[in-house]
Parts: sequence; structure tokens; C-alpha cells
Amino acid sequence: MCRRRHGPGHHHRANLIRTVSETREYHLDIGDVELAVVEWPGEGDPVLLLHATGFHSRCWNQVVSRLPGRQIYAVDLRYHGKSDSIGEVDWQILSRDICLLIDKLDLRNIVAAGHSIGGYLLARAAVARLDRFRHALLIDPVITSRESYQLSRQAFADIDAADHPVARRKNKWQDAEEMFEHFRDRSPFDSWQPEVLKDYCDYALHPSNEEGFRQLLCDPLNEASIYASQGYSDDILDELPRLRKPVTLLRARYSGIVPGDFTGSPTWPELASMLPDCTDIYLPDMNHFIPMQDPAMVAGLIQQALDS
Repeated sequence: MCRRRHGPGHHHRANLIRTVSETREYHLDIGDVELAVVEWPGEGDPVLLLHATGFHSRCWNQVVSRLPGRQIYAVDLRYHGKSDSIGEVDWQILSRDICLLIDKLDLRNIVAAGHSIGGYLLARAAVARLDRFRHALLIDPVITSRESYQLSRQAFADIDAADHPVARRKNKWQDAEEMFEHFRDRSPFDSWQPEVLKDYCDYALHPSNEEGFRQLLCDPLNEASIYASQGYSDDILDELPRLRKPVTLLRARYSGIVPGDFTGSPTWPELASMLPDCTDIYLPDMNHFIPMQDPAMVAGLIQQALDS
């Protein structure tokens, strides 16, 4: 069942109440890797947040601040943030990591939100651990059509990740303030709320090295490898009909998978038809970075799912 809606005018705007510094931060050993977790203690069913490629758990700060009193977990994906960077990049391994995290934390009745690759991983984890979930919010997930996956495979078949434009991302910074000033007027970051961009920059860098520079926690080569390998992740289309839980899908105007272009959406416009119980919210005036542009809308939808 697919219910189509247009936004963003339909959404409840949650109030900014919570202090995001009220956290616990720890590493969780899930077997071959330790994942960094940020936990905001609270009441009720747990909220799980999964970030986009190249980012980290603290990019959710402005969403979390609008969900006062809720039990919330945000995780740094493998190769990101303070989590370990171990093994070859593989989207199946990344999704397995989330399943093991859910088992280790013994999360039940989860309301989860995932952005970009986080939405892809959330969809796969929800199928694999269906009895653990209440509701999945897929925010412009990198899930596309079989034809687009095939084109992506062909495009990257003979290209090394080191040749991907993301691998050449600037990776020498004085501090987070320099990073913020560098990005604030550049697309697509100029579409973000400044508070979200500041959260990204404040938590994106290693401590200073011997040369006095700070480098990105998510190594650009790892980030490029994730993008370059996405064409091999089309088996998710076989799994989606088994995601028999309520799903809210947010998607921007479709542009396909275009390396380095985030002005549109990589999400297949017909994705909702693959899901048994999906509300499809089309946001044609937004770009791929929906949680960064409107964290209040995202928080409102999470709150609605918790209250339902």
C-alpha cells in the first residue's frame, strides 16, 4: 500500500527543547569491528539514527534536540567518525553491522531513520530484524532501479576508487572553524541550516597531527570506495517486499546516481511501490540533504511514528 504526499507543508514542527550535550559516548564491539555510538538517554521505544556516506552520528544533533525525553541512539558507520575502518568496503557488511548493533544493544520496537546510505542500511536491517522494528523512516535512501544499478556498475567497472572525485576531497584543515567557513557558501552546504553544518565540522576531524593539520575522520578514499561499490548493492530490491512494517519515504526530485551531484535525489521514484506499507513524501524543492535542510520536519515525522 503506497500513500503519496507532498511536503514540506504537511509536517508537524517539533519544538527545540533538548540539550544535545546530555549524552553517553562509547564503542560497541560487534565482532570484527567496534562501532562508535552516541546515546541520548530517555524514555519510551528507542530511536535509531543512521547517517549518510562521508558524515557521522553528530549530524543528527539538530534532529535529536527536537525530540526531548526520548531514548535515542546514533551510530558512526564503519569507516566513519570514531568507528573502526576495517576490511574492504562492502554494503552487505555495513548492513550486517547494523543488525549486530541492534542485537548487542537489544533494541526492540525501534523507530529508525536513515539518510542516504543510512536509509539503504536501515531498509536491509529492518528486513533482517523485522520483529525488532516499529517504523522505518527512509530519507532519500540510495536505493534505485535495477537499470540504474546496472549503469552504475558499468560506469565504475574499470575505475579505481582513487580516481573518484570524492577521493580528492580537501583533507588538510587547521580546525573546524576553517572547515565551516570553507563550506558555508558552497553548494550543497549553503542549503543546510548553519547549525547542522557546524555540527558536521565540529565532529568531522582527527586531532592535529605532527604537522599541525587535522584530517577527516572519514578518509576520502574510504568514502570514494563506498560510492564506487554502490552498483553492487541491487539485491536489496529482492528484499524490500518483505519489509512488512510502516515505512515513511522522503525523497527529493530524482536526478539518478551522478557522481558528486547532490542537487537531486538518487532514490528511484517508484521505490514506494516495492514496500507493502509505505507513505511516500515527495519534496521537489529540496535536495539530497533533507535532514540538514529541515531537521525540524524530520524530527516531527519521527515523533509522529513514536506517537502512532
